[in-house]
Amino acid sequence: MNALNEALVTVHARIITVAAVPNPSPDFSGPGVGALQAIANVVFAIVLILGVIGGLIAAGFIVVGHVSSNGRVQKAGIIGVLSCLAGVAVAGSIAGLINWGQSLHVA
Repeated sequence: MNALNEALVTVHARIITVAAVPNPSPDFSGPGVGALQAIANVVFAIVLILGVIGGLIAAGFIVVGHVSSNGRVQKAGIIGVLSCLAGVAVAGSIAGLINWGQSLHVA
């Protein structure tokens, strides 16, 4: 019980420390910000392209599994398509998620 109490006190202290940090005001006018933005755009495009390619491959697995009456391959294809859709949805909404996170008033 004593170890649990110490762990709770430690977690509480860390939460208070995080909550006490003032809201930062980011400055996006520094050197190299344009290059970082370009890199982020390229990475975003690559993620979307790979998601679409993976979805097409997974759809092919669904077709092959259906034609060959192999339910295991077909289920793997369905999971692959759903995973690619989820990945593309998260990648596409990441900017909105970041803006939503910044709008939260934690402190």
